[in-house]
Amino acid sequence: MTHSSKDNIFRFPLSQPLQAQLRAEFDKQEAVFFQNIEEEVSFNGYYHPESDEILVIDNFSDPYNLAAAIADPMSVPRYDAKNTDLSNIKAIFCGSDNHPGRILIQRFQQSNVISVNKFAIFFSGDSFVKFSDDGISIDQKICSVIESDGVLKFPSFHFVRQIFEMTSYFNEATDDDILEFSKCSALSISDSKKFMGNANQFIRKKIISILKSNLLDNIDCNSLKIQAQRFKVSIDLSSDGKIIIPENKKDLRNLLKFLDEDFFESTIKKTPYVSSSKRAVQ
Repeated sequence: MTHSSKDNIFRFPLSQPLQAQLRAEFDKQEAVFFQNIEEEVSFNGYYHPESDEILVIDNFSDPYNLAAAIADPMSVPRYDAKNTDLSNIKAIFCGSDNHPGRILIQRFQQSNVISVNKFAIFFSGDSFVKFSDDGISIDQKICSVIESDGVLKFPSFHFVRQIFEMTSYFNEATDDDILEFSKCSALSISDSKKFMGNANQFIRKKIISILKSNLLDNIDCNSLKIQAQRFKVSIDLSSDGKIIIPENKKDLRNLLKFLDEDFFESTIKKTPYVSSSKRAVQ
C-alpha cells in the first residue's frame, strides 16, 4: 500500500525461495500478534488496551479492497523500480496461510527503505560490498489484521491510523461542536475564538465526549465544584454560578478530564485515581 492516490497498491515479484521465507516469517508474526490475547474490545477511541487485549472494529470498510488483491494478485500492478518510489510505501500486506480470508498488515516506515542514495553496504562472503539497487527491510511484527468477515483488529490506533483513514471511527469535536460547547449555559468562556484556536486533539476528543454524555444539560455547578476538590481539580465559578473555563492549559486539561469522568474512586479503599483510558462495564 502506498500514499499515492493512483495505483495505491502494487505487488512485489518474489523468487520462490524468498516467497517461502516470507511466508514463514509472516506465519510467525501472525502467531505472535494473537499470542496471549484473552479479550477483544470494541474500539471507542478512548480505551487503551492491556497486553492481553486487542481492539476491534466490526464491518471495517477497506478502501483498498485488499481481499480482492490477494485473491487475484496478477490483477495488481507489478512493482516498477523506474516509476515507483519505495519511500512512498506505507504498509505491506499478505494473506494468511493458516486462516483463509485473513489479511496480515505490516506498517512500513522510511527506515525500512534501503536506498543506493545512502551508500548502503552489506556483508557478503568475507567483506562488505555496496548495494547496487534499492531494497527494503521487513519489520518484525504486523500491526493489524482484517478478518474474512471484515473485522479489523489492532493493538494500537496510533499505528493503524497511519495506514487507513480512520476519521469515521474516531470522533473529535469539529469547530461547530466547540462552538456548541462554548455556548453551554453551565460554562463561562471569556474568549470563544481563542478557545477554539487553542483546541488541540486532546481537547477536541474530550469536548465531543462531554457533549455526547449530555452531562452539561442538567448540572449543579456548586455540587460539581465540591466533588472536584476530592480529586484536587480546581473549579472556579463566575458571579452567576457558571463554570469558568480556565485559560491555563494544565488546568483546562484537568477540568475536561473531570467533566469527562476520567477521575474515579476505588471501590474498596476509596482512593482517588485518574484514568488514561476507559470503557463501560459490560
